[in-house]
Amino acid sequence: MFSANVLAADNPSHSKDPGKKLVEEICSFCHGLARLKGQAYTRDQWDNVIKGMVSEGAPVTDEEYSLILDYLAKNFGPPPEQEKEEKR
Repeated sequence: MFSANVLAADNPSHSKDPGKKLVEEICSFCHGLARLKGQAYTRDQWDNVIKGMVSEGAPVTDEEYSLILDYLAKNFGPPPEQEKEEKR
């Protein structure tokens, strides 16, 4: 509960994002959401992280996977200028 509140307080503008709800419900089942704080992974890096969690048993459908990936990449990715440099 505390972790979800920390995440919501840090990111109030996207509190209605369905990906956020899934992250709060599914990801926090095994570990706290405080782990997200300070993360700045690219979309490809988040994709690999999520694949790892699924391989460890995270119960995620294909649709949920996409929503979680979109949410994490948008809200816990590198600054836009850094991501552009990495794609070059």
